[in-house]
Amino acid sequence: MAGKKSALLLMLLLCAVAVAEDANNAPRADINATLLLGPGVVVLLKPYAGMHPTVYPYAVSLFIYDRFYISIDTVGYRLLANRGPSAGPGRTNWHFDLIGRWRSDGYDEDDSDELEGMHNRNKTFDVGGEFGVSGDWGSVTAAFLTDVLGVDDGQEIRVVYAKPFKKPFNVNSLKITPSVGLAWQSNNLVDYYYGVRSDEARAGRPAYSPDTAVNWLWGVDANYRLNDKWTLLGGFTYYWLDSEIRNSPIVSRDYSISIIAGAMYKF
Repeated sequence: MAGKKSALLLMLLLCAVAVAEDANNAPRADINATLLLGPGVVVLLKPYAGMHPTVYPYAVSLFIYDRFYISIDTVGYRLLANRGPSAGPGRTNWHFDLIGRWRSDGYDEDDSDELEGMHNRNKTFDVGGEFGVSGDWGSVTAAFLTDVLGVDDGQEIRVVYAKPFKKPFNVNSLKITPSVGLAWQSNNLVDYYYGVRSDEARAGRPAYSPDTAVNWLWGVDANYRLNDKWTLLGGFTYYWLDSEIRNSPIVSRDYSISIIAGAMYKF
């Protein structure tokens, strides 16, 4: 736990140094804030036995102020990036961000009959860093995240390739971005959300302590600009789960799915 606190303090220190550097630079009168906000809905299909899809309202948002941003489920600060014009064929951009992201894994005991006698597994908040490279060919991002609330005490490394397509099907205001990637998860994370402790074991549900896992994912995001103020968006992500998760006695699916849809108004 002390190591995670040290990592968090280090990231906060780096962020403070970057902010101080900006403050010592020339006046930034050209900074403009961007805010898009609106109603949305999230659908989660988790792999746990007997659990039905969960649907709940969600405020979809995009906020950008200089290097700071909030995008759907991620809050970030652009610590480093290449400078200069980004236009032109063959241009490659890169960035390194400090990020925080909400982890929605877990369940309550009463979510299904098959989970009766299990202790609740809580959601948590992860922080870490993300390095990304992008160009005409698409983008690759690699993120390292660690739990800072002491819930699962785990880590995740996620690498994703995405390729945006603008104006597909000759629809000028539409952009579709398919993606594919993988997520390595530490044994602490996997064991917390998919393990069965000795005091939770029952007939037909033996104790289970999984190891690290590598989950594959693919998805597609889309947004459609209705006008200068309103944008519709949607996203679908499919996770193919590692055998360490699939073999858990509390898991009945070899996949999980997340869907988000909403509309954002530009202020």
